[in-house]
Amino acid sequence: MRRRVLGAAFAAALTFPGVASAGEVTIQAVDGTNTWDKPNVVVTLGDQVTWSFAGSTSLHNVFNDSPNWSLAWEPDIGGAAVSKKFEAVGIYSFVCTWHKSSMTGTVDVRGVDGEAAPPPPPPPLSEQPFGNDTPPLSVFEVRDTVVPKLDRVKVSRVARGVRVKFRLSEAGKVTVKATRGRSVTTRTVEVAKGTRSITVKGLKAGNYRVQVSAKDLAGNAAKSARRASVTIRR
Repeated sequence: MRRRVLGAAFAAALTFPGVASAGEVTIQAVDGTNTWDKPNVVVTLGDQVTWSFAGSTSLHNVFNDSPNWSLAWEPDIGGAAVSKKFEAVGIYSFVCTWHKSSMTGTVDVRGVDGEAAPPPPPPPLSEQPFGNDTPPLSVFEVRDTVVPKLDRVKVSRVARGVRVKFRLSEAGKVTVKATRGRSVTTRTVEVAKGTRSITVKGLKAGNYRVQVSAKDLAGNAAKSARRASVTIRR
């Protein structure tokens, strides 16, 4: 009977709630909802956390959002992951700066016994504000009114589709519309600043009018759309 009790206690210790087992935890950027699949994770001291952007077609990044650590990763769309091994107990906040309202999270690093980080001590009285020290809150808003520049547009034929190469002066959304009679095929992709390309597949044989337009992430539209004609062969 004593052996059975000890065995049950040992099994319970192995399943301590809330603490990840030693090793690696992966946090995946999720398109569409612009969220992290695991925004708040609890790990053990010495574990490694990896932020993955595999398969993403939207702009994402990850930066530290608390002063107790440093992280800055700005991959290409669907680019490489970044990892961080945590060597100190504490709570570490992170954020995607492209989607601050929905892509925030924390890594709660605990000791091997599951102990959480102690709360920070309060500041000395000489540094604590009095009730009348804080000025009234004011609203400060900066609106982006700079129109993006879309240039160097080149349309080429590929198998059952078209490829559009272009340069955009800032991050934004580019729309490619291929029109053949009453048939319209449209694809919109969020892209980073610089020279990029978009491929539209699944087009039937025929002559197409291709229109390329762009907006930045604030909604400002490029001054003019670019147009071209291309023939899709069987």
